[in-house]
Amino acid sequence: MKKILIFLLIAQITVSCSKKHFNIDNPNYPIAKEVLADANDFKNYNISNHNSLFQAQVSLSGVFFRGLSDQFTTTNAYLGFWTFTDEPRRSLPNSTANDDLPYQMGYPWGKFNEIINNANIIQKTIESDGLVINDDNTTKNELAGSYFDKGVAQGYLSMIYDKAFVVNYDTDVNNLQFKSYTEVLDAAIQNITKAIDLANQVNSFQYQIYKDGPILDKNEFIKLANAYMARFSIAIARSDAEAANLDYNQILNYANNAIDADFWPPSKENVFYNNLQDWSLYMLSDGSGYMPTDIKIQHLFDPNYPVEYPTQSGVVLPPANSNDPRLTDYYEYVGGNFGYLRESRGRHLFSSYRHIRFWDMNWENRDGLQVQIFPKAEIDYIKAECYYRMGDYAQAVAILDQSPRMTVGGQSTTPAKDNVRNALFYEYSIELDLNSGMAVNWAFMRRHDLLQRGTAIHYPVPASELEVVQHPIYTFGGDANADQDGTSDGSNSWKVINLVY
Repeated sequence: MKKILIFLLIAQITVSCSKKHFNIDNPNYPIAKEVLADANDFKNYNISNHNSLFQAQVSLSGVFFRGLSDQFTTTNAYLGFWTFTDEPRRSLPNSTANDDLPYQMGYPWGKFNEIINNANIIQKTIESDGLVINDDNTTKNELAGSYFDKGVAQGYLSMIYDKAFVVNYDTDVNNLQFKSYTEVLDAAIQNITKAIDLANQVNSFQYQIYKDGPILDKNEFIKLANAYMARFSIAIARSDAEAANLDYNQILNYANNAIDADFWPPSKENVFYNNLQDWSLYMLSDGSGYMPTDIKIQHLFDPNYPVEYPTQSGVVLPPANSNDPRLTDYYEYVGGNFGYLRESRGRHLFSSYRHIRFWDMNWENRDGLQVQIFPKAEIDYIKAECYYRMGDYAQAVAILDQSPRMTVGGQSTTPAKDNVRNALFYEYSIELDLNSGMAVNWAFMRRHDLLQRGTAIHYPVPASELEVVQHPIYTFGGDANADQDGTSDGSNSWKVINLVY
């Protein structure tokens, strides 16, 4: 199968990021220092880390977050996809016996920690060893890029895992201690802020996303940095109650200084492309989706649509009804063409739709396609959510009316608490799906208690890492564990709320 062959050729999975991974003090460092003494090699090393940062955000591993947030459905057990979409919910399979662990909990952990390690090497070489790359201006330019990479990588760790390491180049790697997700976020914000401060000290600042790729100037870089701080700061909450205590004035400040246009850099074959979309949009020979659209989406468009597919064999749901043109612009009704969905594994998981918005002939790994990293719409919705949390529903609606909710979908919103929350849920599920980095929908649903019963609200540290550092292996999720920390109780699940807008 095309998917399997492509992935095996390009995947480079890092499972463990224990102290041996943070190789700042290992015997190879003098070699790295010698290589990085060449200015061009130094810049290319840094650019390679930038590339890794952005590629990681649209990697295959984003599929699993889509499953947890009911963005797609499947009964296909390949790579454990079914485990993340099955109902009742299963526990996350955090075990070294799980062959799919590297693709699931392992990849984001390994990749983002690898990026942090590479940034630490850059910072040690400059700040501790005193290397100057051409001149002070260029040196600060490279240092700013490394602090941005490190901060964004830490932001994703805080967003995804219940805890992680906070590692700097002078950290004693023999005494590493896990930090809570809020502590990891604090480190992320500190590093992204430092990146902005350094960029402001540089004449003609540049940040290149990949070698020979697009270059951000100072203004674009600072806007993107603020966008990430807004995303991570609002995504950190694990529940509605926790979200109520966030600093929305600060988040709004980040959003007001963030991007004012879509950040969709162009792809480059085998260097930078949207692998998350490549898997999620694949069309099978019968016209169905390899990863069909979950019925949640049709229920959002049409609240009269059921929340589970009929279990009677042979029954096929008709198309949903909506005055929102995105129902047919972003999705395609495929009727009874069910592709890889198996009735023996639960017909309630079936779907009669596939996602087509960004579909490009089953071929994303080529030059010149837009890679949806960070849409301006997400900043609109973050601003509206800040006002929602502050009780200013009229201002929240004013922002929604200037966003794709109205300008593309023609959807009005009543300025009342539940209506605004549901409108934001609608937009995160429809407008932002496959239009931003991994885990954005999942983070929105957990901070509004919208995940269905038994869904994990964050990942555990991968078992492969816990085994190396000799910590007990644990996990989250599972219908039977719905009354435990780290797992949704489903009391306000999207399946039970009244969808008023």
